[in-house]
Amino acid sequence: MIYYPEVLSERKTLELVVSGRSLARYGDGEFKICHGDGCKSQNKDLKLTDRMCGVLKDSGDCLVGIPNIRSDTPKAEFWGKFMGYAKYLVDRPYVSSFVTRPDSAPWINTASDWALVESLWVGQDVTLVRGSGKSLVSDDLVGARSVTEIIAPRQHAWFEYDELMERIGTPKRALLCLGPTATIMAVDLCAKGVHAIDCGHIGMFLRKYRRGEPMWLSKDDKESVV
Repeated sequence: MIYYPEVLSERKTLELVVSGRSLARYGDGEFKICHGDGCKSQNKDLKLTDRMCGVLKDSGDCLVGIPNIRSDTPKAEFWGKFMGYAKYLVDRPYVSSFVTRPDSAPWINTASDWALVESLWVGQDVTLVRGSGKSLVSDDLVGARSVTEIIAPRQHAWFEYDELMERIGTPKRALLCLGPTATIMAVDLCAKGVHAIDCGHIGMFLRKYRRGEPMWLSKDDKESVV
């Protein structure tokens, strides 16, 4: 039987992030990169594979979120296919990458959870780093004191990593919506004293929540996600 580690709950993960902990997240794409492959948003690259595997073992003060496969996720059939990727994990605490995916963890689709998410920018000066407009955009950050938006390549952003890091600098808080590149970026920004949060596709679900729509991705959503 394959051992897959215990994962901290989504609510506790979110509470840690709100308290000031940085977060790097792994999903199917990041696991594929660990295996030496590419994914829809990022061509394969040996250095990226090395970094992605390394962060799973040592991420400094940055939290590492992995799929909460042993939860009661309605997408158990999909996530179960990735159980074998546990070989890249080590005996260390992991938090849940489902914290930004209410389609995989529908129990986080509550007013209190969304209020915690919004507290990451309400009344705050934040830097938003994004590739496309499918996740968070500046207009989503209602109540933010200021938003500095850094637009990165929609795909293959890893190949411009050094330039992007220079553009970001060391803001107090950075919200990262940049696929696998955001996973590494969160760790490196955290090491510089930045509160860095890999937000994944949370913007898509935040807009659905505000419109009162169900927490699942339509065919059009899936085709547009990179």
